[in-house]
Amino acid sequence: MDGDQVTLRYCNHVGDVITTTLAQARAGLVVEGLPVRLPPTYRGQRSYPGLFWAATNQRTLVYESLLELDRLWLADHDPTVTAMATQPFQLSGRDGPAVRSHVPDVLLVHAGGAATVVDVKPSAFVAKPAVRAQLEWTRALCRTKGWRYEVFTGADPTVLRNIKTLAVGRRPERLPDGHLAHARAALGATVGKAPTPLGEVLAGRPATCDDASWRVAVLACLWAGHATADLTRPLTAQTFLTAAREAAA
Repeated sequence: MDGDQVTLRYCNHVGDVITTTLAQARAGLVVEGLPVRLPPTYRGQRSYPGLFWAATNQRTLVYESLLELDRLWLADHDPTVTAMATQPFQLSGRDGPAVRSHVPDVLLVHAGGAATVVDVKPSAFVAKPAVRAQLEWTRALCRTKGWRYEVFTGADPTVLRNIKTLAVGRRPERLPDGHLAHARAALGATVGKAPTPLGEVLAGRPATCDDASWRVAVLACLWAGHATADLTRPLTAQTFLTAAREAAA
């Protein structure tokens, strides 16, 4: 499949429509742009479009469904993702005798410049012949380009719930001065030791921090990766935290 014969259309960051080829497109430029289409809204629709603020690249993204929103939460918490965009571009080209046009749901750019294109589909739709043909066409194009391709049908609800809990720490700059440094120091003191229960870290609140801000500061450290926990199990006071070595820096 020749990427020079597939058209890729996207909107740059000021809203200009750029038409190029898949072969010439650069993920780093596309991901900075505006959505190439906006999700429709109409009476009786079953999907729930909305807006999502991404801490990863400090921008608001439009999403088309709650399932797509789940994928955005996962991406925003993924330390390998450096930029993300939704409804990022439109592909147009031939697939044998058929002519196809498709707008993927999400574009992720990773550290080092690698890109992942994501299509979000409920699992019940993936097996439909027309949907499967479109997804396989997109997958083949991404393989030609050297981009990763993913069909997202859902994620562990416990992981998603935990990520949303940690998200109170996505804006650490809003914490009072010194709170985040105190939290990192508290976690840094556990580096090289046995994992520490979350409740124990929270109980070590400095006298200069109020309870709510201290909790946010500790969760901000978890969001940023200064400490890790098993997110496949519900977060409780008994959840063990393992501090990253950078927390001691």
